[in-house]
Amino acid sequence: MEKVKLRLYQLTLILSLISFALTLLSSGKQREFFYIAVYASIIGLACEYKKITLRPFSIALPILLIGLLNLVWYMVYEYHSEGLNAYSDYLGASKKLILSSILVFYLDRFKSYIDKASFQRYFLYASGAGFVLATSYGLWQASQGMGRIEMAINRATVSAYVYSVLSLAFVYGLYLQKNIKLYAAAGLIVLISYFVILLTGTRAAMGLYLLLAIVLTLYHFRRIHLKSMLIFLCIVAGVVIVSYKPLISPKIMQAQAELEKYESGVDSTSLGSRFTMWNVGIQNGLAHPLGQSLEERYFWTQHYINDGHPNLISALGYLKIHLHNEFIEKYSLQGLPGIAILLFFFVSMFAHALKNRNGLLLTTMLLLLLYGLTDVILLSSEALIFFVTVFALSTPLSQTRQR
Repeated sequence: MEKVKLRLYQLTLILSLISFALTLLSSGKQREFFYIAVYASIIGLACEYKKITLRPFSIALPILLIGLLNLVWYMVYEYHSEGLNAYSDYLGASKKLILSSILVFYLDRFKSYIDKASFQRYFLYASGAGFVLATSYGLWQASQGMGRIEMAINRATVSAYVYSVLSLAFVYGLYLQKNIKLYAAAGLIVLISYFVILLTGTRAAMGLYLLLAIVLTLYHFRRIHLKSMLIFLCIVAGVVIVSYKPLISPKIMQAQAELEKYESGVDSTSLGSRFTMWNVGIQNGLAHPLGQSLEERYFWTQHYINDGHPNLISALGYLKIHLHNEFIEKYSLQGLPGIAILLFFFVSMFAHALKNRNGLLLTTMLLLLLYGLTDVILLSSEALIFFVTVFALSTPLSQTRQR
């Protein structure tokens, strides 16, 4: 029986690594391997039921709570009016979060089935394969004249979010090998990744990727190597100079123009519409502290606009999708309970990462938080599966004792 348990854990881990690597090559295959990994973890937990304990703390808990909150909110506010809508973003997200919490719990609780050094090697192979596949696909799209590369996800912004985390995961995997040549390779990976991110045209990723690469490096090594840092910064400066006119400058000019339009009362731009959505979302949350349905949010906003706030009318076009801010979206629909659980999610995950010196989990959470200030990632199917898979794979890196 022990051999069966070991094989189940290894199978679950391999399936998770494959799902992780295929995210930007094939969204369909990513989902398939993810769900098979979840089902394998359920069987694994059934075989290990005598060893299951709720202590120490597992990051599966905050993931489960968000999933349950989405499910409860859907059953209270959405189900009664339209029945079961299998295409609801919130219902789909709740299913993925609840199932992924099982996967995270299983890989975390029984990580002693694999020694840390072996897992670091497997993680390096998977993240490296994923990086090469995604980068090759993105560069091929660019060579075909695609204005903003998307890879396997039909939204360039989401692709940029996922790619930036995938790249830093590969960089972290290289760091864990403790090899000077691989450290140099990691620097090259960062430069290639930044160029690919520029091709996605996603401002948030363009602004945050290099910063988080530096944060990851400093957190992992705990000291600054002045010579190598200077070389790296010089190379980055060269990449930025070469890319500035064709890729960076247009985005800066676009942002400046959008801010000027918003200040003059025109909010029908990417930034302007976000400011309007955030305003509307906060007002909805203040008026409905215990939550409301999507339909109620739409009609309440209509009345709010008609009652003296006509400048917010452009927000109506986004209310049935989301409000481009993780916290405001939660607050506008799920009220104070939504905000409380989302805060618990971020605080507990950050605390766990810092306590266990887990650079992968810390960097992933930082990017999820920062990207979540201008988008809603926990509703995107591909991004959600990718992020929870990273959470699951980060747990063996916190292993403190060998089997």
